[in-house]
Amino acid sequence: MIDIKEFKENFCCVKGKTIAIVYIFEGDNSSGFDHFFVWKGKVLTKWINAVEEIHCSPLILDVRTFVEKAINKTLPHIDYVLNMNSGTYDLSSMALVPSTCSSIGIPCIPCNAVSIVAGENKVLSNGIAKSVGLNVPKTFDKNDKNGIFRPINLGNSMGVTRGFNSKYSYGLYQEFIHGYDITTPIVYNPLIGKMELMPTVMFLPDNKDLEWFYGEKEKVLRSGFKFKIVHLDQKLVDKYIELLNVLGVQCFCRIDARVRCKDNWYHNPKNTVVSFDDTFFIEINVMPTIRDGNSFNFSFESIDTNTTLHQCKESLNEIMGNISLNSFLLANSMMSLKTKC
Repeated sequence: MIDIKEFKENFCCVKGKTIAIVYIFEGDNSSGFDHFFVWKGKVLTKWINAVEEIHCSPLILDVRTFVEKAINKTLPHIDYVLNMNSGTYDLSSMALVPSTCSSIGIPCIPCNAVSIVAGENKVLSNGIAKSVGLNVPKTFDKNDKNGIFRPINLGNSMGVTRGFNSKYSYGLYQEFIHGYDITTPIVYNPLIGKMELMPTVMFLPDNKDLEWFYGEKEKVLRSGFKFKIVHLDQKLVDKYIELLNVLGVQCFCRIDARVRCKDNWYHNPKNTVVSFDDTFFIEINVMPTIRDGNSFNFSFESIDTNTTLHQCKESLNEIMGNISLNSFLLANSMMSLKTKC
């Protein structure tokens, strides 16, 4: 673990940099166009503010402009790219920004092309999770009515349904785990020089129904459930970090899982420990959405005061004052991928 003086020196090396925020421009026929302007206002603006909070300069480009200028070698000077190319379309174009960054030698936040292709594709990520020893739900036959279907390459829980969904030609159909959803944000901690788990958030439905899951409708309504902080046993923590190492995640991400339980066990405030045996990997999101009021924010606000992540947060507060989640993630990511001062 480095001392606070060295931490501040490392932060000084990322101050004053130019960060290109490269965002998706969805056309009017895109399935995600209806949410685009909401996303742009509530998500993109936060990242622009974060760039300014850490004393850097933002450069706003849509994906087409960024790629065209990179090909034509007409980009202005850029030190880092923040990849916001995330929408509700096929996975094939999601790796476009980091692969372009790789070709022109610019660090890309939050992940590289390999992490996107392997992490966002649910078949690949489930296979890799299983290979490192995590529990993965059994694959079900499409005629079995008791499973849950997830399209391979779509985000925002689009197309996730109980029972087989014949609308999509390619998807993952697995056993439905009776219990509750959990999500674990993970971030690079420059104080210890490695990825570290933030508090795990459990989604507790108000109706206490073990059939409930955090799906597309629930993400839009953002009601009918509450957040609760739970604690993963050490074996789960170790396996999560092992998975990140295999996928090459260096900045931040989020791992979603399903915890098997009976009755109203987790509605009791005293029951907060999640065991390895009862936890089933669902997916890893290497480009998680950061917005007000979501689980990532709740986790950030719940960081234990006795942890090194809290020390990191307080150190950045000393430098900048009242650090936001976005600036916390951005500063730490830049220190993870640090270029020369």
